[in-house]
Parts: sequence; structure tokens; C-alpha cells
Amino acid sequence: MILLMLITIISYGSMHAIEITSFGTRVAGRVSNRVALGTTLQQTIYTSSRFLLIPFLPTLGYLVESGINLNTYLLIVAISIGIGFLASIFMILRLNNFQLFYQGVFENYSTNTIPIAILKSFFQNNKKSKLQNCNKFSLEKTVFKKTFVSFLAYLFLITGFFIAFLLAIIFPENRLTLSQFTATFHGFGAVIFAFYLDPMLSRSIDNRLDDHAWLQNVYSILLGRAASYLAVIVFLVIYLLFYS
Repeated sequence: MILLMLITIISYGSMHAIEITSFGTRVAGRVSNRVALGTTLQQTIYTSSRFLLIPFLPTLGYLVESGINLNTYLLIVAISIGIGFLASIFMILRLNNFQLFYQGVFENYSTNTIPIAILKSFFQNNKKSKLQNCNKFSLEKTVFKKTFVSFLAYLFLITGFFIAFLLAIIFPENRLTLSQFTATFHGFGAVIFAFYLDPMLSRSIDNRLDDHAWLQNVYSILLGRAASYLAVIVFLVIYLLFYS
């Protein structure tokens, strides 16, 4: 059981960490004038991270089927979400390093496939003079409204799986039905992201006349995502300490 818990935590945390780092490709595409390639590479990395659902969902489902108690389940959720939070904070603080890395991937991709280009970039010095930097994070580079919308969207996106299986634990007689509600919870966040956040980001990245709005949007989305992880962690910690 401990091994299954570790698989669940590591697969979820790794999936979200990989997904978060993919934002660096959009920034790299903007500063290096390779917007289309940056968007394509983000989708490639995002799709690749979904392979971690293969170990995540069966192990989480088996834990629920095996009668895991509520407090242990919530502890697993808190640790998993915590990894995502740490990855978000690291990405916000090191966004320039990640986008420099992806600029190196762009260069290597001209003569290699994407997997080979990524591997080559790990062993290269990406702080070359020909690579373009982006400004570091500060609260002045965020917009509250966009940060809040990002927070709301990711609140559904990061908890969809866990809420559905939580309901399956609370109502075991209907757990098969309740476990299918993952798409419902994900759907709310996906709609917000697809119809507001992503178009907003793409439009600002395409606008070559405005050199500030696009970075504000990037940092606002990342900060909102980090805040959503933190909110879930705080809620779970309070519940486990005072109400369990």
C-alpha cells in the first residue's frame, strides 16, 4: 500500500511539474520570435505529461477500492498538491532559466527531433549571448483579475481527480458512478482556460507592439495556479489538524 501511495504521489506531482515547465516554451517562443514553435512544443510537452495518468489513475482507484481511510487519502492529496505548489513557485522564480533552456531546444530542433533536441539541451550551456532573456517576476508584473481567473480555473483542474475519488470514498455504494465525475470537475476549469486564459495569453504574445502585457499574463496565470495549490493545501491541513 505504501508503494502504491508513493506511485500516486510521484506520478501526480511529476505530471504537474512537467506541465508547469511547458509554460517556458511560450515565453521562449515570444522572446525568440518563434511563437508557433513555442506553442507547438508546449502542446507536445503537455500531451507527454498525460502519460503519467497511466500509473496515477489505476493506483489511486485501487487505493479507493481497497478501503483506504479518509485521513490517509487526504494526506496523499495534500502531499501531491504540495509538489505541484513547489513546482509552480520554482517556475515563477526561474522562468527565465526555463525559457533559455527551451530556446536551446529550438536551436537543436532545427537538425534533430524534439526528444533528441530536449536531451541535447540538458548538456549545453543555455546562457549564450545569442539567447534572449525575459524579465524576472514581481507582483507589479501581475494583474489581479487575471490571477483570480487563473486561480479559479486551476482550482477545478488540479482537484478534479481527487474530488471524484473522494466522493467515492464517502459514498462507497456509488463509487463507480462518482469516480466518473472527474470530467465534470475538470470541465469547469478547462472551459475557463480554453475560452479566456489561453486566448488572452496567445493574443498578447502575438502583439509585437506591446512588450509588457504578454509577460504580465504569463506571470498572472502562473501565480493564480500557485495560489490554487496553496489554497487546497491550507484547507486540507486545517481539516486534518482540527476536524479529522
